[in-house]
Amino acid sequence: MADWFKRKDLPNSNDEIDQLTQTINEQSSEQRKLMNTFNKSMNNFATERSLETCLEALNTSMQIANIRGNLLESYKHYARLLEREITRLDRFEQKMDKPKNM
Repeated sequence: MADWFKRKDLPNSNDEIDQLTQTINEQSSEQRKLMNTFNKSMNNFATERSLETCLEALNTSMQIANIRGNLLESYKHYARLLEREITRLDRFEQKMDKPKNM
């Protein structure tokens, strides 16, 4: 997993967001490739009906499940970053809206 996942407790940084975005893009690309492979594997299995083609399709589906799990964690982390930023901005806005005592 990417370095950003190991340092969740550290404050946000542009570098962290860039790494997270890159990770999501890479995982999405890998998922698309695996889906193409899976479709081919399923077509092979549908025509050949052999144990080998069945195992090939099963292996590919397990890889897809793994990538999707990684994507889910990436998106959860991204949602936490957004939530934290929204909360920070909301607090800042509330401070700015308060009348100043003279």
